[in-house]
Amino acid sequence: MSGECGFQVDVDPRSPGQFLACCGLLEIADRLWGASGWFESECFRVTTSGSLAETLGALTHRDAEPDRVVLPDGCDVEAKDLISPLRITLSSAPPRSIRLDAWLKIQPDRGEIIAVGNPPWNFWSGQQTSLGIWRTLAQALKQLPLSSVGRQLFSVRLPLSGRFGFDPGAAWNALDVGFSPNEQAMAVASSPAIEMLAAVGVQRFRPDVDGNFETFRYATWGAPLPPQAASVAFRSSWTGTGGQRFVGRVVSRGSYAALGLSTLEKGFDRG
Repeated sequence: MSGECGFQVDVDPRSPGQFLACCGLLEIADRLWGASGWFESECFRVTTSGSLAETLGALTHRDAEPDRVVLPDGCDVEAKDLISPLRITLSSAPPRSIRLDAWLKIQPDRGEIIAVGNPPWNFWSGQQTSLGIWRTLAQALKQLPLSSVGRQLFSVRLPLSGRFGFDPGAAWNALDVGFSPNEQAMAVASSPAIEMLAAVGVQRFRPDVDGNFETFRYATWGAPLPPQAASVAFRSSWTGTGGQRFVGRVVSRGSYAALGLSTLEKGFDRG
């Protein structure tokens, strides 16, 4: 325990990946020490007794290796490796863990209960798996010099051949390149912090999407809130906490998808 009273990271709220990554930071800090967070100008602040480095370290420490788990708890329902749910151990003393499964859902199928992809959050396809992507990102996150990166965390990108699809900075245009970098296993500059933290954040902070799985809405908040209350505020059309409301979009890349940059919703300026 560092004894610090919190931390902050620079954020562009037009990036849904950065927004969800902030939610992930708040979720992890709250599970470990208790925390409140809020958006202020172009940064996200977290009040907690842990540091940013400790919060990120909870995803990469020696015992944080993810486990594949069945869905739901207590039921013998298994998912394909492609979208297998994961359990991440944030702390072993005392035990703290989080389940990641926003990319799948269970539904009846010819008298059976099966696990299938949950659009749009199951962005990847092909030979990639949820476990393989997480391990790739965790190794990349360990390479970041956290002591010097600090609040510029989301700006640091590394060449990665596997990602969940939350970071718009790694989005590419299939019409421009003529083929899929993912299908060719090509490395694309991506933020491992955004990808991992957003996968955590979307568990609780999951925007409602339209019927075509192409657009969704989310709102920032400007007052210190724990994740339980913030997960209500981010859906709200009321900006009394000094937040902004955005329209996000999902960019299709053939058999893959990713999040694109959002636009500020008209009539919902900060106030």
